[in-house]
Amino acid sequence: MDTRQLKQTCAHLVAGKYYKVAKTFVDYDGVTRCKGEVWKFVGSSFLAYESGLSLFFWVKGKVMHVRLQAIPEEQGHITEHLDQYLVEHNPWWRFW
Repeated sequence: MDTRQLKQTCAHLVAGKYYKVAKTFVDYDGVTRCKGEVWKFVGSSFLAYESGLSLFFWVKGKVMHVRLQAIPEEQGHITEHLDQYLVEHNPWWRFW
């Protein structure tokens, strides 16, 4: 995947920084993202007509795509409070 076209920030997320899942959540695809997971933010994109927010993270040598739909009936509570779900993490060691 070519990540050069992605937006380098999204809310408090900044490309190149690490973030830890502070609250377990379920994304648009039904994948449970568990508290404690640590990901390196790559970038984001937004699909306005679907209210689709795509977040991309570098995890164990691969780009991971987390899709959220920014409407109340779906993941709006997550997108509106993203800073409560993903908090900055400064690891003193790294395996990836």
